[in-house]
Amino acid sequence: MIGPQSFLSYARFRWLKLSLVLVAACILVYGLSDPSEDRSGSSDVGYGLGILCAVLMLWLLWFGVRKRRYGTGGALLRGWLSAHVYLGTTLLLLVPLHSAFELGWNVHTLAYAVICAVILSGFIGVLFYGVVPTPMTENRPGEKLAALLQQVAEIDVQCRTLGRELPDAYSRGIQVAIDETTIGGGVRRQLKGIDPDCGTTRGLAMVRAVDEHLEQKASDTVSQLVEILVRKQALLGRIRRDARYKALLDLWLILHVPLAIASVLLVAVHVFVVFYYG
Repeated sequence: MIGPQSFLSYARFRWLKLSLVLVAACILVYGLSDPSEDRSGSSDVGYGLGILCAVLMLWLLWFGVRKRRYGTGGALLRGWLSAHVYLGTTLLLLVPLHSAFELGWNVHTLAYAVICAVILSGFIGVLFYGVVPTPMTENRPGEKLAALLQQVAEIDVQCRTLGRELPDAYSRGIQVAIDETTIGGGVRRQLKGIDPDCGTTRGLAMVRAVDEHLEQKASDTVSQLVEILVRKQALLGRIRRDARYKALLDLWLILHVPLAIASVLLVAVHVFVVFYYG
């Protein structure tokens, strides 16, 4: 989904154009149907539009599974995502056309309401996927999260090595910076993107607070220790920001996917009710 071309403008807005054609064709069919006859969902036009909506919904749900087979993404995934967004949006009008705009306090309208909620959450997802990937890429350009974590681990090893050359007064600060530094946690903590009680920040402050009146060799070692702890602090900031961006996208999926499944189940109930009691 990340690339030189936005999924919204994929192939010169191919799927937007096709979606507009689909909507226009459905409106035309609906408008040309005999107004003196029943235009409800149980009419020929209503059944046809209902089948079209059901097929679209099943395809949209299937996309969530299918997209995981594309590996790193690329143009193919952008095309599928573009179709997913634009074709999904057409349901806002196609479903009311199917029911001849007859809405009420029943399971049929509930199904449509949940479909609208799915589409609304989809719009939020479009915003997230349009905004989040850029700062995420800038936060770790060309680097994978595993590489950043490896750098943190290497710094911890260097800190332990330098600690052997320093007086015991520095040991506590080094221990805190290594043992009390945590990454991740609950969703709420990840969404903050910062850790106000970071062990590395506290350990660095403790190292700097230790009496500096030491021999020259020790002072050089302390300077080196402070330098790598500052570097670790910066790496942790990047890792936590990356976790925040990922948590935002994961939180959206937690909302969007269950709503999508619920909408399909409600449509199934709607179909059962229509045929069983119709």
